[in-house]
Amino acid sequence: MIEAIKKIPSWELLIKAAEIAEASGWHLYLVGGVVRDLLLAQTKAENLSITDIDLVVDCCQHAADVAAGVKLATLLQQYYPAAHLDIHGTFQTAALAWHQDPQFGSLGVDIATARTESYSYPAANPEVSASSIRQDLYRRDFTINALAWRLTSSSEPPLLDLFGGLLDLQAKQIRVLHANSFIDDPTRIYRGARFAVRLGFEFETQTAVYIREAISSGVYVEAARSHQRTPALQFRLKTEIKYLFQVNYWLPTLKLLANLDALQCVHPTLKLDLNLLHQLRLLNRCVNKFDQAQRIVHWQLQLDLMIASLAPEYRQPVAKNLQLPADRIDRLENLDRAESQLKSLLTNYERISEVVRLLRKYDQETLILVAIRCQDIRSTYRQIWKYLTVWSNIQPILNGDDLVRLGYQPGRQYRQILDDLLAANLDGEISDRLSAESFLSKRYR
Repeated sequence: MIEAIKKIPSWELLIKAAEIAEASGWHLYLVGGVVRDLLLAQTKAENLSITDIDLVVDCCQHAADVAAGVKLATLLQQYYPAAHLDIHGTFQTAALAWHQDPQFGSLGVDIATARTESYSYPAANPEVSASSIRQDLYRRDFTINALAWRLTSSSEPPLLDLFGGLLDLQAKQIRVLHANSFIDDPTRIYRGARFAVRLGFEFETQTAVYIREAISSGVYVEAARSHQRTPALQFRLKTEIKYLFQVNYWLPTLKLLANLDALQCVHPTLKLDLNLLHQLRLLNRCVNKFDQAQRIVHWQLQLDLMIASLAPEYRQPVAKNLQLPADRIDRLENLDRAESQLKSLLTNYERISEVVRLLRKYDQETLILVAIRCQDIRSTYRQIWKYLTVWSNIQPILNGDDLVRLGYQPGRQYRQILDDLLAANLDGEISDRLSAESFLSKRYR
């Protein structure tokens, strides 16, 4: 694997970090997903693009030095001043980040002191304390993520594999380290599903059993009811859903989670039925086409659509549990009212200008959600998407400068004049500057 590591652009950085660690009497390890991916890339004889690196400092005889990771990051930044340093005091971890750097490109390096963690109750936030590299690996989720490669010199082999992660890589399976792992943290189910689909792996038989037992135990329902105790857990769950919808293999991952009944982590009644599945596909296809510049946060809309599939009385509590912003909570709470109004009013309008005047009262996200949820009502669906993609981009043929040139005195009437010009343009009454000026001469002196 050493040859695979040497090929990544950050190899020089890793060597410098190892030199600093050795000078302090520490061992330094490359851990987690990057080791997994480097081992897989080695078997496929291909180069790997590394954008995230996790390093763990084992203080050896200096076990009390819980700030070793922060110290190493601080010293390392002195050699690479272009990196942005961010220190997280609660867990004594630090992160170095480069953005479009000539040497490293976009790279994030997380550095932590080896630590262990415990959970005071199911689905609680972990309590962290300094420890050794072996205990640090023991706290991780899956065997394939509990691999470490020592960067500092030693007489022992550099690869540290305490749980058979290498064999599981070869067997293409996701195996959990601990029986209660999913009870401690349900977000591991979502992480495991993403790994399984991305890598083309399957859950090891007993691991799948542990997932179903954790879900059927009802611990997640209880955690949702007492969400005041676990705000960090709810935030991590939202983050995992974000990661899920941001990858191009989100659909098979979501199906896998549904087959495991893991959507109950969001709410006990959340189901990936055919209707929701069709809506999510349609939303993904339409929004990618409509919003290629990604001015709208796509994963948030997908999550909102999932929450909207719940009964109305559940939407606000779930949105609050996931710590969604106030405007999104209000949108979900008022979504049924918006749907009812639009379905009722749009059928009464024949002029395009009337449709535009109505739809301008609603924000884009609300209109997109309503269109997707009402896609069986073809007229409503078409009118909303026509507004979003075409009609909302049409401007009046004349502007304020033109009105001044034509002799109209600036004032409140400008807004009304421009609105009338836009309506006439939308309805086909005018089509160019000449017809627009003629329209004005008849309507306004």
